[in-house]
Amino acid sequence: MRRLRFAVILLSAGLVGARDRIGTIDFYGYKGVNVDAVARALPFHVGDPYTVNVKSRAREAVFGAIGRPATDVAVVCCDPDGDQHIYIGLPGESSRLFSNNPEPQGSVRLSSELMDLQKRLDAADEAAVHAGDAGEDDSQGYALSANPAARALELKLREYALQHEKELYSVLESSADAEHRAYAANALGYGRQSARQISALVRASRDPSDLVRNNATRALGCLAGKPEMGKLIPPDTFIDMINSGIWTDRNKASFVLLALSAARDPKLLALLRAQALDAIVEMARWHDSGHALPGIWIFARIAGVPETTVVQAAAGPVEAMLALLPPVR
Repeated sequence: MRRLRFAVILLSAGLVGARDRIGTIDFYGYKGVNVDAVARALPFHVGDPYTVNVKSRAREAVFGAIGRPATDVAVVCCDPDGDQHIYIGLPGESSRLFSNNPEPQGSVRLSSELMDLQKRLDAADEAAVHAGDAGEDDSQGYALSANPAARALELKLREYALQHEKELYSVLESSADAEHRAYAANALGYGRQSARQISALVRASRDPSDLVRNNATRALGCLAGKPEMGKLIPPDTFIDMINSGIWTDRNKASFVLLALSAARDPKLLALLRAQALDAIVEMARWHDSGHALPGIWIFARIAGVPETTVVQAAAGPVEAMLALLPPVR
């Protein structure tokens, strides 16, 4: 799972890469929408230089083409050339409102020690992305970076989380400051693994802040890879989330559902087919393989492709794989 923490989640201005051009443009939520008309209306194309007004220009183009606003325009860093990925959410039948919890009003905040540690970790993450060293190991149920500097800070974060559980739970549930809640969600993912931890993170996955949802769901994606923790995570929230109009919701929900679907539980696969198939197929068709692969793998499981051949199926033409699923009768 590619790391996307607080400071490098969704880049409105883009990180400066080797070229800093537009590498891919993809859509989602477009069922029943004339996506070709939207694509023609865009005033920029793949290969153009990336500029800070891409988001506003995309929103203007969507509204001009279909008379309805985009649900989101996400700019995500980066391909190997340093180019940006553009994801445009459209308000079609495959996009649904993801309901959120009320905004917390509490005055509690994280300690300055933890805030400093997490900001240093953000900087290390950003440096790792630029260096092409953003891989991570999630086998322990929390992310450990391949980058030595980031990994050392993550281990310090785990130590802090184990010793300050009360602070993390309190801030995540009740702080009025979304930045502090987002950092609390990230830190809690490194804490003691328990049903209480899962429950708090699942609740935070419906936080009114997309940054908090992103961090809580990313943490759950790591935890879901451990069977004893994955069985504690109810899939319903993330089936709802993968249909959201917000890109980070779809991206992070896909990692949770990718882990939860690994056991190929027939009930879960039936739910995914009935309630999220359009969103999964849209994701599978994205041009960036890292972002598309969860959709491809989940679809392959729904279609009954044997696990031993999913890698080969995913490497082939996407449309050929999508044809493997019999039509709904």
